[in-house]
Amino acid sequence: MSCLCQGSTQLYNEYFHEPSSQLAKLHAKLDALVLKAYGFAQDDDLLERLLLLNLELAAKEQRGEAVVGPWAPE
Repeated sequence: MSCLCQGSTQLYNEYFHEPSSQLAKLHAKLDALVLKAYGFAQDDDLLERLLLLNLELAAKEQRGEAVVGPWAPE
């Protein structure tokens, strides 16, 4: 007897690439907002940008400076 239960990852993966799905639309909107918040472009090498950001924040933390998200007022 097979289980009709699906985990959230399996369900997500099933509908992620469906252009008309609300999930895909929301995910695209979230991606755009995160890129904007961090000043990244869609064609950036995101792993490289994240590594550089991580190194920069680690250095700030070592100097005792506050590390805050991109949404915090300057």
